[in-house]
Formats: sequence, structure tokens, C-alpha cells
Amino acid sequence: MADAIGGLGAFDELETWLATQMLALSPARRVMLARRVGMAMRQANAMRVAANVTPDGRAMPARKEKKGRPSKKARKQRPSGGRKGLMFRRIEMMRNMQISASPEQAVLSFQPYVAETARVHHYGLTAPVDPRIRNSISTQYPERPLLGFSESDKAFVMASVMEWMAGKL
Repeated sequence: MADAIGGLGAFDELETWLATQMLALSPARRVMLARRVGMAMRQANAMRVAANVTPDGRAMPARKEKKGRPSKKARKQRPSGGRKGLMFRRIEMMRNMQISASPEQAVLSFQPYVAETARVHHYGLTAPVDPRIRNSISTQYPERPLLGFSESDKAFVMASVMEWMAGKL
């Protein structure tokens, strides 16, 4: 009974019906729908990255604490609250995530100037601490998944697709 109301069984039937409806749409309409889904996913992933949460809902490993006391200039510039200690201040911006839409898929990726940093953190690779310095020390970064697709994203995408389809049918 739970499967028929809100479980995966009902969701699978909805996906099957939606797939047949999608095939009836023209390629241009499917691209429009893929772009809409991509924009929704970009917003969801940007909010997760800003909150330092992985797609599966866990907190990302914390950044390392800086040793020593900050300079007087740094202490003056630091706000009293807000975003202290959070990571990925440039990566989290939606303008740094790009969407590629086709009739078959929507792809979310990072702009080239933040893609390397995102790749290092997403996969937990070893990279120089400051790539601008020629012989900068390298460190192993913990794996921090940035882009992903959670169960709540799946429900949100299905709801937005159904809403879009209701308006277009």
C-alpha cells in the first residue's frame, strides 16, 4: 500500500509514462525541457555547495584551520559572523556552473576557470596549495562531492517536468 501512494513503485510508473510523453515532444521542446531541468539542478547544487553539504546530505569535511594568529589587517577585514570557515566561495556561484542541454540530456559542469579546483575537491586529489607559486607544496584534499543528484532532486525534477508538461499539453 505504501508503494502505491508515495513509494518507488508509483514513481517508476510515473517515470515510464513521462518517458513516453517525452518522446512525443519535438527535439526543440525536449531541449527547452532539458534546459529547465538543468537550471533547477544548477540552483539545487549551488545551494548545497554554499551550505557545504554533499549531494547525499552529509556535511563536507571541514577545511584545515590556519595556524598562528591572523594579522591585524586580516582581523579588521573579517566580519563578525556570516560565512566564516565556509569553502568554495567562487565555485558556489551559479554563474560558475554551466548547463549544456540536448534533446537527450542536460549536463551541469563548471566554468573552465574554476573547473580544476572543483575537480580536485570533488575527487579528493593531490594538488598544489597555491598553483600560482612555482614550487608550492602539494597536499591531499579530502573528497568533497560538489555536483550530484539526490532523491529530493529527483522528486523536484519530476514535479517541475510534470508542471511544464501540464502547461505545454
